Amino acid sequence: MFHPAAFNLMDLSEKGIASPFELVTYLTGRDAQALGRDNFLNYLHFDEQKIRGEILEYFGMENYASYYIANQLAKADIHAKIILADNRRRQMDEIIRKAHSNPQAVFISTISSNFPTAVAAALPLNFARIPVILGGIHVSTSSKDIDTFLRKHAPFPDLIACVKGAGDTATITRITADIRKGALQPEYIGTHTMENAIWGNPNVVELPAMPLQFFRKIPVIGVQLGKGLRIHVTTPYLGCPYSCRFCSISSLPRNQRAFSSRRPEDFLDELTHIQQKKPSFQNRFFFFLPDNLLLAKKNLEAILDGIIKRNLNLNYAAQVSINVAEDETLLKKLRLSGASHFFIGFESLDMRNLEYIGKNAINAIRRSGLSVSEYYSACIRNIIGHGISVHGAFITGLPFDYFHSMDDHTGRDIAAFCIQNKIGLQPASFTALPGSITFREQLEQGTLLYTPPDSMNYLLSLSLADLSEMNLAVPPSLKSSPLVVAYMVYDAVRRVGAGRTAFYNAACMGFKAWQYPTQAGRFNLRERVGGVAAAMLFQLGASAYKELGESLAFSRVGIRGTFERLFDQEKDPEVKQMFHKFVARFKHKTN
Repeated sequence: MFHPAAFNLMDLSEKGIASPFELVTYLTGRDAQALGRDNFLNYLHFDEQKIRGEILEYFGMENYASYYIANQLAKADIHAKIILADNRRRQMDEIIRKAHSNPQAVFISTISSNFPTAVAAALPLNFARIPVILGGIHVSTSSKDIDTFLRKHAPFPDLIACVKGAGDTATITRITADIRKGALQPEYIGTHTMENAIWGNPNVVELPAMPLQFFRKIPVIGVQLGKGLRIHVTTPYLGCPYSCRFCSISSLPRNQRAFSSRRPEDFLDELTHIQQKKPSFQNRFFFFLPDNLLLAKKNLEAILDGIIKRNLNLNYAAQVSINVAEDETLLKKLRLSGASHFFIGFESLDMRNLEYIGKNAINAIRRSGLSVSEYYSACIRNIIGHGISVHGAFITGLPFDYFHSMDDHTGRDIAAFCIQNKIGLQPASFTALPGSITFREQLEQGTLLYTPPDSMNYLLSLSLADLSEMNLAVPPSLKSSPLVVAYMVYDAVRRVGAGRTAFYNAACMGFKAWQYPTQAGRFNLRERVGGVAAAMLFQLGASAYKELGESLAFSRVGIRGTFERLFDQEKDPEVKQMFHKFVARFKHKTN
């Protein structure tokens, strides 16, 4: 089971590469024209220096889809060993060499940003006649890319399959049976996103834990602390009823994005299994993965009651909508059960932008009679007042953003809002995610920057689907410049994620967590102190977006960073003059 890393690929877009084989050459440093069945392993080891920083790496969080499908496979074939792999901790070629035999099949989980890597890995596997099954959101929304960039170039296209929708039990069982029969189908369609008892199978060989990168902010002991802590990722239910224009999920058929839930008892059993031993930094921190934790209030109440009743000592983060602040009773119960941090999509402080992207919160904001920033601030105060920290997602590059100068722009407003409200920031450029309403509209209007969608430029540009920079025409109010938008994002996050601000916010949340402890900490001093540590940990973790932004912004040997590359592409002489001195700081010293 392989979850590819995303790689820095945009420099290749200017070289006019003609096929995915040239991408294989770039990632491996070997001439892909020599690729064959006898040497395919040499083409499965990618240059780790070219890996693009990802937020899961900085947060030390595993890809849940890979873990879930691995457990589905172990359930479908009880005699199989399922080995998880990525491009960092365990490379596929190393697994195969150690086993002295080829795998029965390789399943690959994809999002848009790592789809090019999936293509580059699937080609060598195909030369070795190893079946490859690709799934994930990118495959579900853009399945034609399998034909365009993979089957068209593969010597054995009948050994390549894709799964649209969920990897449910019926679908995975059908695939494993077809693999055994040598009759793999081109496409499988799953519908049931979440099922019971798909966890903890002993035949799944998990990856070693990732060290938490944001601990490096802490002098002397930070690195060691990062190695001694693990964040577990799991989810009780999935699905999203909303259709935000910028989101890929909006393009899925309703039956493929419908709400789907496990039994609350099954979810609680998994949490109990993970925390079999005495609570420690290895088993108490969780990220609950629903698109919105509030979507299943009845199930949510049962889960929260179960956590409290079982005396689980948890501290968890979760994604929620802002209206969680309107339910005082639920907020209190969330905190008692161990809620320590909420990730909330604010998107913009301008109502016109929220209307443009179809944000669900606009009705509540209108009813409140407050401005967007006033409404959001009131909600944040209530959440933090219960001992739960917050970091918010904001999008820069929307039609009603502004840029007057390097010191006066929408990014500064966002930063000031976050600092004032003591919250972290996940910044994003307005990116047309494949399959989204925005992507389809921009494609029809001819305003995507990397087209046509069957070109290598498009494939390479998928690496930008991590929302780090724009892939569509920039509004005139932002000087029609991707460089300007990238700067706005960077300027906002470097202010919010600065060490002094991050530590101050963490300290404030530690104080709030002490005042409003979890159920486990109400009558146990050790657990109360642990809850304070968790509050500070999650808030400090939110500042890791600054380090991620810097990893993308700065150039290094052989790879231009975001600023240098966009500066080189900039056509407006006024913008180039404005950013000349600034961008010079981000160039590699050997340039």
